[in-house]
Amino acid sequence: MKLIKKTISNIPFDLHDSRIVKMKVNDDNLTLHLDQVYEYHKDSEKFYPANLTFTDIDLEECHALVFDKGMGNGAFSGVRYNLQEYLEKYPDAEFEIITDTYNMTTTVMEGYIYRDGQEAVAGIISLWTLGEVIAEF
Repeated sequence: MKLIKKTISNIPFDLHDSRIVKMKVNDDNLTLHLDQVYEYHKDSEKFYPANLTFTDIDLEECHALVFDKGMGNGAFSGVRYNLQEYLEKYPDAEFEIITDTYNMTTTVMEGYIYRDGQEAVAGIISLWTLGEVIAEF
C-alpha cells in the first residue's frame, strides 16, 4: 500500500498574523473570535473579522503553554494550563497566531500572548476535538 499526503488545501484562508481577541466555551464548543483572517486568491489578499468554532471539544485534553519570554533560541521556562485555567488567568489577553497546524483531532497554534502593559510572551494553544471546525466571516 502506498499513501501520499497532499499539501494542497481547498481553503483559501490563513490564520497567520490573526489575533484571537476572545475565546468562549459554550457546552462542548469553543469559539475563537479573530480580529481578521486572510484570504488569498490569485494575486490578491483580503482580510475579514471571523469566528472559528470547534465543536465537540474535550476540555480535559485542551491546554495552553505560556512561556516567560518571546520566541527565540536558548533556555526558557513557562507554565502549562488546562484551557479553562488559561481562560481564567488570561481573560483579556490577545493571542497572535504565528503558525497553526491541524490533524485528525488536534489543532495547535503557536504565537504571542499580549496583555495590557506587559511585554508579549510566547505561547502555544492545543485544542482536541472530535467535531468540526466552523468558520464564520
